[in-house]
Amino acid sequence: LRYDTTSSASVFLAGTNEQNMLPILIIAFALLIPGYNGFTANPSKQLTRLATQKPSMPLTQLNVLPDSVVSFEDARGYFYLWFFGGSGGAGVAFGQFPRQFENFQQLIGMSDDGPTQGGDTVGISPLCLYPRDLNKADLDKVLNNKLSVEQMVEKGPKPNYLSERGYLCFESFVAANKGCNPLTVRAVFSAMSTGDNVQPDAAQASLVEFASDASPDRAVFKNALLKTKLAGFSAIAFLLFLLGPIAGSTCLEALSVGWFPDWPGNDNLPWSLLVGPGLWTIPKYWI
Repeated sequence: LRYDTTSSASVFLAGTNEQNMLPILIIAFALLIPGYNGFTANPSKQLTRLATQKPSMPLTQLNVLPDSVVSFEDARGYFYLWFFGGSGGAGVAFGQFPRQFENFQQLIGMSDDGPTQGGDTVGISPLCLYPRDLNKADLDKVLNNKLSVEQMVEKGPKPNYLSERGYLCFESFVAANKGCNPLTVRAVFSAMSTGDNVQPDAAQASLVEFASDASPDRAVFKNALLKTKLAGFSAIAFLLFLLGPIAGSTCLEALSVGWFPDWPGNDNLPWSLLVGPGLWTIPKYWI
């Protein structure tokens, strides 16, 4: 009797364990089945091509879109962000070209303006894009000005907001150096700032450093002038780089994924716009 009771209990427990394991086995089996959709994301958010879902994002040669862009709606939003942001940056970048050309014309106009004391030149770099070299005597005359920057700001004109707030503007620097060579005055100010305003403390420190340089070619001033010129050119070049390879490729891929994701040329952008299948075939795949 005891043996039969124990056997019955064992059979009962075994049956109970099998019943408890059954749901677990079903879940495990479901997870292992390839393509089972019970535990996967919504098909509209996946990259797989299904006949019943909206057009999905293809892989293009550019591959600049982030992983967060998983549908053509996301790609369209990304396109709007980069397109309008890039347009604003383009306006800033291209607006610098007329200004740089105007500055260069002003330098050319100053090249023959006097007075000048002549004599030896300092040998500024051609990369500064100045129409001629600067005379040492003209440079020393500007650097030996007895007025402090604070006095220049106080006595000089204040044509803009920053100058009213105590910044040294170019107009005030010109007024403080009457009787000096105009091109040299422009060069000294450009060695202190990439624009038309400079902080008074920075300007005073630069003028003291330039004036205390005892090298025969005024190396401290020359290096500072070259540095500020290259900094201005580099800023424009970097902005154009952002607008060209980076913003351009991002907008192009977002455009293709957002509006013509099934176009065969998406695998070879941007060259496929020109040759095979060509830009003119895109309307057939527009969504």
